[in-house]
Amino acid sequence: MTDELQPTASSPRKRKLTVRHFLLHGYRFAVIAAIAVLVRWHVAEESNAKQEPVEIALVQVQPFLPEAAMLRVATDREGAYIENAQQSRLGWGVTTLPTARQLIGFSGPTNTLVVLDAQNTIRGIEILSSKDTPEHVAAVRQSQSFSEQFVGKTPEDLAGKSRLDAVSGATLTSLAIIESVAKVLGSEPPNYRFPQEIQLEEVVEILPEADSLVAKASPQGWFEIRDSAGHSIGTAWRTSPAADHHVGYQGPSDVLVVMDADEKLKAVTLRASYDNEPYVRYVREDWSFPEYLAGYDLSQLAELDIEKAEIEGVSGATMTSQAATQAIGIAAAKALQPKQEIDVAQSSATWIVFSWRDAATLGVIAAALAIAFTNLRGKKWVQYGFGALVIGYLGFFAGDILSMALLVGWAGHPIAWGKCIGLVAIGLAAFVVPLFSKKQLYCNHLCPHGAAQMMILRVTKKWHWTLPKRLRPILSAIPAVLLAVVILIAFSIIDGNLAALEPFDAYVPSIAGWASLSIAMGGLIFSAFVPMGFCRYGCPTGAVISHVRWNASSDQWTLRDSVATLLLGLAVICFWW
Repeated sequence: MTDELQPTASSPRKRKLTVRHFLLHGYRFAVIAAIAVLVRWHVAEESNAKQEPVEIALVQVQPFLPEAAMLRVATDREGAYIENAQQSRLGWGVTTLPTARQLIGFSGPTNTLVVLDAQNTIRGIEILSSKDTPEHVAAVRQSQSFSEQFVGKTPEDLAGKSRLDAVSGATLTSLAIIESVAKVLGSEPPNYRFPQEIQLEEVVEILPEADSLVAKASPQGWFEIRDSAGHSIGTAWRTSPAADHHVGYQGPSDVLVVMDADEKLKAVTLRASYDNEPYVRYVREDWSFPEYLAGYDLSQLAELDIEKAEIEGVSGATMTSQAATQAIGIAAAKALQPKQEIDVAQSSATWIVFSWRDAATLGVIAAALAIAFTNLRGKKWVQYGFGALVIGYLGFFAGDILSMALLVGWAGHPIAWGKCIGLVAIGLAAFVVPLFSKKQLYCNHLCPHGAAQMMILRVTKKWHWTLPKRLRPILSAIPAVLLAVVILIAFSIIDGNLAALEPFDAYVPSIAGWASLSIAMGGLIFSAFVPMGFCRYGCPTGAVISHVRWNASSDQWTLRDSVATLLLGLAVICFWW
């Protein structure tokens, strides 16, 4: 990683490029890519195996709604409805997982409890668990202002009316939490207009053989009707909340729809309404209303046109009855809307935040490229000045530092490039530049810890040691051993904090743990006696980047290739464990 710093006695003769160069170099990149793919598959399998939301406990809700006395699992949406001792609904509680499991912070998703009151206003949030870096999560938990800014907000506020602030030093983690809360609240709000869920007694009046109702996984709020033998004999669903926006004379109505085993509508019932009471009574008393759509299937209901179907409505309550009919069509159409289209639409709406910090980081990358590919790198004032900039800005201020915790997080989850453009650009520069050149751009010019060692190198020349030959192979094996530990942690074989294996969190003091601080100080002290000692003998991230660097021996199988192949084998074993 420090080849640019080591003088050579003479310039080696330029080798002729062969197919072997490209095959071996491609293999090196493929090994890293294969391990990343295995990590992604592993995370996907874990996510699929943990689809059930975390059960919410009453004691977790009571700090936000002290009157809460019981929780009732919501069958028409995720989460649980919160009720008082009189069984009146006070609000709704929901966790951000599994809905927002694809939203990661620094290295993984966070599960957050969100509690809302009956006015659909957030009363508070609480982090329940997290796969993110512990130091970043701890920083968010300790920030009282971060959680307090949610209080009083509505889902509409989170959708864009209000801009929430991230936690300094834990920007990615806190932004992911904001996004996940917004995502889990982004569906239809809790049903406060018509909170009464479908009851078996209602269905029995239409389908006397009904013995039980079983909630369907999709659409939410739909029930499978079963007889006493457990056989499916139909489906029950209602128009609320899907059609709550559609009003009759004065307000919306909630209509129960019962379909038989052939998926044909059997009958409907007007359950509740905010319309004028006389009109509602007229509809309920009309003998033809319950079965006027009998025989329609879901597709026909979704395409229902009242005028073409010549549905006149109930005499004396035309607007109320026609609005109820249209509500059935609206709810049916929404149920038929392909989930794939919804997911694609949501995923395509990438949240892009380009800040002045991203612009500054891109400027630093551009300057690093200029230094690496020109004679500027030989000028001391450039080395000292740019090194100080990298340490001060990329390190202590922006915290834009690559690490195994970050790379494993990116491997396991979609990269949130829209909210960390500068950091993603650093990652691209770190791997792309050495892949096609001999320049180790990141390690030599963009890594704050590398820059700190470079500063020390200039002032401690008199103290430098020559390591014993027997000790060098042992020290050189440390990055490989650490990478093996990284793989074991990434595939959940052992528990561990990836950030604690490297010193980079030390540049964000507010979140740095003792392990990172100790490694940072120890690495700098070691580098005072052994030039660039940590980079050469202790950095797993640098070892990964260095593995794809184009060099004079790119056409030769080296010890590093053997080690990388063994690590790939370890990853395969862990994946199938």
